[in-house]
Amino acid sequence: MINSMLASILSTINALLALAIILAGAGAGSSYAQENGYGSGLGIVVGLIGGLLLAGMICGVLALLIDIRAGIKEVAHLLRQQQTGMHDRT
Repeated sequence: MINSMLASILSTINALLALAIILAGAGAGSSYAQENGYGSGLGIVVGLIGGLLLAGMICGVLALLIDIRAGIKEVAHLLRQQQTGMHDRT
């Protein structure tokens, strides 16, 4: 029960972290563009793309691990159901 709650909390934190990384990328891109004489719009777009790629790599791995955990939990549940069904037949 606690593991399930922690996994749910981790999933939410992962989504918020991805959003923060994307927004930080946009802010960094805007600052960089203004310091170097480019338009801030271009910097925001490039920063968003960079932030999206970085968030995809970092948070994508964490999301994959969370998804694997859910799959293992489902397989364990199905195996328990199958074992219970086999005991009922004997």
